[in-house]
Amino acid sequence: MEIFKGLPSKKREYMNILFRNCTEEVKYYMSVVEIEADQTFIKAGEECKYIYIVLTGKVTGVEWPMNEKSYYFKDFGPGDFFGEIECFAGMKNYRISILSSTKCRLLAIPCVYYMEWMHMDVDALYMRTQENMNRLVMQTAEARRYLFMEGKDRLMVHLVRKYEQKQPLPEKFELKQTRTRISEEVGISMKTLNRNIKKLEEVNLIQLNKGKIVITKSQYMIMKKELEYYVNGENVF
Repeated sequence: MEIFKGLPSKKREYMNILFRNCTEEVKYYMSVVEIEADQTFIKAGEECKYIYIVLTGKVTGVEWPMNEKSYYFKDFGPGDFFGEIECFAGMKNYRISILSSTKCRLLAIPCVYYMEWMHMDVDALYMRTQENMNRLVMQTAEARRYLFMEGKDRLMVHLVRKYEQKQPLPEKFELKQTRTRISEEVGISMKTLNRNIKKLEEVNLIQLNKGKIVITKSQYMIMKKELEYYVNGENVF
């Protein structure tokens, strides 16, 4: 389908196979939505009305707030689906919030027509069930690894994620967030955050400019490599 031409080749091939037998209702009622950065297009607790597919840009998942604090748990990109798992599970309301990290183009499909299609197309249903199960298993494993990470590694995960939200990747990036906001998103105390900021500065993985964290592209690459070793090396759970 022409609408998926901007996706990476593997994602585009997957979408073309998935949608080859989609119903006329899905084709008629689906629409492309463009949203600016930092906009919430799925709100936890609201009624499930649309399933969204990211065509361009990056979005961030936000876990249901606990104690009035939100948990920003993962970034997603082109080809990722949202609102679908809740529909498959028979939930009437969205379970998590999704906000745009960058300017995005989304494909919006009304849930009712999407689920009617899934009921009739066994091949598409199998493809989406397999993809959703893989996604849930991977996210559970990632959450378990994150739980056992030290404060320094959690902070690096946050910095790498924020850096990658800037596309194309800049040569230098300054994190505009306050330290209070960083501590909330990373899930560590202010004291622990300040101690680990100092640690990363001492090993030249970050710089400070009037208290703000600054990362160069080379520093980002070193942190990215170190985190990949943590995930894919001996520390995999």
